[in-house]
Amino acid sequence: MSELRKDPVTGRWVIISTDRRKRPTDFRLESVHVAPDGSCPFCEGHEEMTPRELLVYGRNGSGPDGPGWSLRVVPNQFPVLRVEGALDRQGEGLFDKMSGIGAHEVIIESPRHEDTLASMDEHAVEQVLWACRERVQDLKRDRRFRYMIIFKNHGAAAGASLDHSHTQLIALPIVPREVRDEVDGARLHYQTKERCVFCDILRQETGDGRRLIAENADLVAVAP
Repeated sequence: MSELRKDPVTGRWVIISTDRRKRPTDFRLESVHVAPDGSCPFCEGHEEMTPRELLVYGRNGSGPDGPGWSLRVVPNQFPVLRVEGALDRQGEGLFDKMSGIGAHEVIIESPRHEDTLASMDEHAVEQVLWACRERVQDLKRDRRFRYMIIFKNHGAAAGASLDHSHTQLIALPIVPREVRDEVDGARLHYQTKERCVFCDILRQETGDGRRLIAENADLVAVAP
């Protein structure tokens, strides 16, 4: 069982997960391109190599945990946090800790090993986003979880232990300090100025234009 331990100086929580030492391909050299891999647990036909699926798209009539899918979500084989158990908050002198309770899931974006998020069509990318949303909505029902993060490591240099394109989702029983700081800062801005800080940022950046990366009817991307 992993643990969450709190730094008594900064108030920052850190996950200690000794099971992650079992990951089989740490420190592998970065490959130049993604080539088919007969031993990849994320490829179609290798479903028995992963934990049982939590969500699947594209399967028409075939049984669970078998081929015939376009996207799968499974628990991480080597999770930093686990769903089973209780938080079991403890104190050791001035140190606080709790059991490593949470969720760690993998969204397998395609049955094909050579696909990447950049090469997939719009419908396939949309499926990935819908799957993330669906899993977040489901995990929100667990009252132990207070924050969720969705992230993607692309390539071994970024920490990915498998080439097959995938996204990860972690549900945490705590709110990270950086997120708390952002929420507190936004609240203070509103209390002081009676304006939304994010609206102010959007108004200034779209008007100035120097840090604007992209803009459409739904989204604005700016350089920080």
